[in-house]
Amino acid sequence: MQSTALPRLLIDVYKTRNLNSGIGRFSVNFAETISKNSNTGYAIDFLCPRNFPAGDWGHVHLQKVNFQKRYLPWFNKTYDIWHSLYQFPSHIPNRCSKWILTIHDLNFMMEKDKWRSTRYLSTLQDNVNKAAAISVISDYTRAQVLEHLDVKDKPLYRIYNGISVNTFPDAGQPPFLTNDKFFFTIGIITAKKNFHVLVPLLQKFPGYDLVIAGENDSAYAKGILALVDELKLTGRVHFPGKISEKNKYWLYSHCRAFLFPSLAEGFGMPVIEAMLLGKPVFTSTFASLPEIGDKYAFYWQNFDPDHMAEVLKEGLSASDRQKEEFSTAMVGYAQKFNWSTCIDNYLTMYRQVTGLNGVTP
Repeated sequence: MQSTALPRLLIDVYKTRNLNSGIGRFSVNFAETISKNSNTGYAIDFLCPRNFPAGDWGHVHLQKVNFQKRYLPWFNKTYDIWHSLYQFPSHIPNRCSKWILTIHDLNFMMEKDKWRSTRYLSTLQDNVNKAAAISVISDYTRAQVLEHLDVKDKPLYRIYNGISVNTFPDAGQPPFLTNDKFFFTIGIITAKKNFHVLVPLLQKFPGYDLVIAGENDSAYAKGILALVDELKLTGRVHFPGKISEKNKYWLYSHCRAFLFPSLAEGFGMPVIEAMLLGKPVFTSTFASLPEIGDKYAFYWQNFDPDHMAEVLKEGLSASDRQKEEFSTAMVGYAQKFNWSTCIDNYLTMYRQVTGLNGVTP
């Protein structure tokens, strides 16, 4: 008699332990969306951290991490698919499970020194060698993978991230900000985010404040604070650190524009978050940002304050002249990056990898 048991799928959502990171937010949204889909065709387990949020996870079974799962992978259960949502997972499958590896970026190549980046690249190549298939989150990341890694003949899928913004109609202005005219940006404040270039730019916009939200305990963040003091902008540049979802929603909704001069992004989630709330986005031409922003963002070709100010002034003027038309088109574009489509694409990938249909990468 033919078995009717569903194929078994494990999804490693361990990175949800840090919801202030892009990988953490990606992982929890992935988990929430796929758990609500009752017709995946798979018996699904989540490999999750001990602080994984309690709640109704539908048909999904939770596998909490432990010593065995991390350090003795040959004792782990065998799955038809083991999907790691991060390229450097802390937990790996046994050799009988088909491993899918999602690669978000190769940012370590610019963030680390040569010795460390070589080690990271070697570890990632080892993971790629063990994987049955690979997914990436942008065409830019795909190009980086093909340039720096040997994927051999493994299937390589590009699946864009789903993006959503939690809405809070009752959200009020955060107490650290009293000026109604402000620019906003968000991210872990490290050198790759390039936030320091926004400080001299602010000098060109008297009457405006700047909010730089995100984890700010780095030496780079301290350097920005010193630059703020040097340029006598104290009181106009705000570093609230990690902010609540409610405050994030209010800041996105009420800022004059969203500024994102990053140098290295595998995707660039804040770009789409800002667009979903109808805000003009100004960003760099580096990495994946022109791909994700497309024609709906304004781009700085360099970081000279005069050039940046000119682009910002012209972009604000253009978006104001065609406000309704511009906002409608931008929001419609951003809505294409939704979680339902994202998960459908991953389910298609699972079926192809397990041989359940003939879909190609």
